[in-house]
Amino acid sequence: MIYLNWMTQQLAWIGISLAISLTLTFFLGWWGIIPSIAIFIAISFYLRKRAMARMGMGGSGGGFGGMLGGGGGGISYVCISCGHKFKGGACPRCGSKMRRADF
Repeated sequence: MIYLNWMTQQLAWIGISLAISLTLTFFLGWWGIIPSIAIFIAISFYLRKRAMARMGMGGSGGGFGGMLGGGGGGISYVCISCGHKFKGGACPRCGSKMRRADF
């Protein structure tokens, strides 16, 4: 059921995009391609943002929301030398810059 809903949404998006492109090309000639591409990209970003918000990854954090550490608490690091957990560049305990990401 979910797959069918997703498939119909994708087919509807393809149909709407094709209709907009053909209409703009009909009225503006070949110059209609430029706004068609701009509208296609804008609607694609909107649909992606809406889908990410449904999954709980939207909002803050730049282009990919929560996937790259924008949501939640961000990325913390663990020092390889002493094992201290911290946020930032160098370990505040020993000063080592050798670290691994801890999600």
